[in-house]
Amino acid sequence: MFCDCCDVLDYCRNIKSQLVSDSELSDPEFIRDVRNFAYSLNISSYHWREYLNNRYRDYKGWIEGPDGREVFLNMRVFEFENQRAWFRDFCCKPTRDHIKPYVRREARGRAKILATILRAAYPEAAIMWGVRAANDNEATRAWRQ
Repeated sequence: MFCDCCDVLDYCRNIKSQLVSDSELSDPEFIRDVRNFAYSLNISSYHWREYLNNRYRDYKGWIEGPDGREVFLNMRVFEFENQRAWFRDFCCKPTRDHIKPYVRREARGRAKILATILRAAYPEAAIMWGVRAANDNEATRAWRQ
């Protein structure tokens, strides 16, 4: 339930989500977690753009940029010729454990906005994206081999 001020504005000034940073986009484990979470939503590549637009439109908070100011996401980054193929490859396939995922330079804007919207919509799940145990013996053992 919103307070009177927030009810008039139709969003809450106290609800905010961080814009995904460039360092997060460079972290393979963060990208792995975002992609696997997107895959778990079981959304068709045909419907991802609409889903993201709806989630962003319905978000009752605001997106905070690195300087602490409000950021508005440019949803036009998802308007390109092969968008369905990109969503299919990025969101509709699980990331294999032995692959080190990364985001291509030309797709960084799309990945940043997608991850930011998912973080805003699912903050409980997103809090652990990219976080790994410091004593993850299995990962250390696999890395040394």
